[in-house]
Amino acid sequence: MTAAQKAQQEAANTLLQYDRMVELITTSVRGARFQLRPHVIQELNRISMQRLEDDAGRWRDVGMAIGSSRHVPPPPIEVPRYIDELCDYVNERWRDRSALHLAAYVMWRLNWIHPFVDGNGRTTRALSYYVLCSKLGFHIPGVTTVPELVAENKAPYYKALEAADRASETGDIDVSQMERLLGDLLAKQMVEALERASSPYGRNMDNLAVVAEAPMQQSHPKQLAQKPDAFSVKLGALFGGLTLLFFMALILLSVQGKSPPSDARFLIVIVLALSGGLSAGFLGGNASARGSIPIPGAKQHPLRYAFAGGAAVLIVLLVLGKLLFL
Repeated sequence: MTAAQKAQQEAANTLLQYDRMVELITTSVRGARFQLRPHVIQELNRISMQRLEDDAGRWRDVGMAIGSSRHVPPPPIEVPRYIDELCDYVNERWRDRSALHLAAYVMWRLNWIHPFVDGNGRTTRALSYYVLCSKLGFHIPGVTTVPELVAENKAPYYKALEAADRASETGDIDVSQMERLLGDLLAKQMVEALERASSPYGRNMDNLAVVAEAPMQQSHPKQLAQKPDAFSVKLGALFGGLTLLFFMALILLSVQGKSPPSDARFLIVIVLALSGGLSAGFLGGNASARGSIPIPGAKQHPLRYAFAGGAAVLIVLLVLGKLLFL
């Protein structure tokens, strides 16, 4: 396999592993009782390393060294035992430890075990994110996920691993530095989602630089009349931003092991659903008036489609809120 073919296969495997991770999270947040099992760890590695490594998904049967790290992973005969202990740690502390702690522990301990011949890092990041979302109880909003942010800048990640390694040498489990790192990256992921939600351009924000560099052209009076109403866009972005801020607050409360009072959850769901519905209504009506929605009659009846879109989002959020929080 050439270098180009290997790179192409790695990219394809990364997408497949991501899809499987999302499936696992979805199954967990839909109410299935969470249990971390060794076969899940093996499956994530097998997908990541298929067609690249003959022993993909199998516990290693050779000794390992980790680059410049002074930590020496345990001998291969001890790998299954340490994997079982990792799973037991997470499962036994599922109810009384925070999502950040459990995800940070997985991030460190699986790297410490280094159970595979190759692909340990990407498998660890995927597994840690699976634990994080499953403990929180929902898919975390954001375009660039925590595993991707870790891979983009590994220096703080390596430092956090080394700090936990040093603590383990004295028999302590201290993943506080990794918890802080994951907390910072989680906030970054959600801030990116907030920025997109607050912008009328949404997923097309990345193209704004290209649009800004295009030469300005004189607008015809008829074209000016068809430009979007900035006020409705701002209102839609405002309610969208408030919805996401509200959602972020719930996530942070869950991360810290806190939860809203049971008698306030119904009100929380109502506020979240109304904000989302209003945001969808304003932005949807604006898009209909511009002719951006390819549905017959949308441009001629923007209020009708604004109401329908807002009501649909309201209903969906109410249903999701009932399933997740009530």
